[in-house]
Amino acid sequence: MTPLKSFLLCTLSLVIFTTACQSATSSPLTIDMKSEEEQRQIVDDFTFDDYKALFDDVITEANKFDVEEPLRKWVIRTLSQEKLYYETDLTDEQVITLSTEAMKHDIAWKMVAKEQYNIHVTEEEIDRYIQQGPDRSDLPSHLAYASALGLSLQQLNHQFDRDLYEKNTIWLKLKLELEKKYQTDDNNELVDRYEAEVNAQLD
Repeated sequence: MTPLKSFLLCTLSLVIFTTACQSATSSPLTIDMKSEEEQRQIVDDFTFDDYKALFDDVITEANKFDVEEPLRKWVIRTLSQEKLYYETDLTDEQVITLSTEAMKHDIAWKMVAKEQYNIHVTEEEIDRYIQQGPDRSDLPSHLAYASALGLSLQQLNHQFDRDLYEKNTIWLKLKLELEKKYQTDDNNELVDRYEAEVNAQLD
């Protein structure tokens, strides 16, 4: 896999799928995940048509929920996570709960970065981040996601998912501050420590 494709895969996974998963960790709901082998098989074997059919089903299901933006997009993200990675079948109430938690977590995540670390990003910085990576994506999952939403790839990246790419852009600056604070450059540890800070604000 080329470095660009590896970057895009990680970015897309962050944008579409881990958002709902974050909220699951703070919920009493127990979610059983598909095995690593099943998840890898999806990544390795799914074609554009496979992803398109899956995301078409997600949009159809999401349209049954009586919710408005921005919660609707979080419902779509939760349902995408469920279909791709969950063994557990979520009830409608659980979908709303997880989506609401994920949305609130995203707001708190950015608030802590701004208020505690004085991290700011401009619209131009977000656009540049998107243009240098996500806009160059040729991943079937990414293209199918845009198609299912009736958007071009650029519309998906710069509009629908802009809030998540804003988060990625913030992280590039925030990570440097966290490295100083915690005296480590281990990305996983920094993520865990920052998540603890965010969750403390939510408690």
